[in-house]
Amino acid sequence: MENRLKRKARRVPLDKPARRSGSVARQGFGFEMPPDPELVQIYFDQKGFAGQAPVFFKFYDDANWRSPRGTLYRNWKTLATDWIFNYQQDLKLQKRLRCNRSGFFSL
Repeated sequence: MENRLKRKARRVPLDKPARRSGSVARQGFGFEMPPDPELVQIYFDQKGFAGQAPVFFKFYDDANWRSPRGTLYRNWKTLATDWIFNYQQDLKLQKRLRCNRSGFFSL
């Protein structure tokens, strides 16, 4: 009798639905381009920067959701995450400059 290896069945958790192709599987992940302004507002509100949502949307809407090279962006949530990160860095820089101007760090 030969010793053959059995194939194992791929296990799929019961609480996770199987992946489907098409636009239904991509909803909610940021692939809808251009995004719905309400979804952008909700995303920025969840991140704690609700005031930046209209600025972000207007900036990319004016650019027709295209990069400087002219290619279409594929995921608006990636752009929003980068926007929030850059905004936070700018806030930190402004705070440091204000402290430096006020003489807080001077000896």
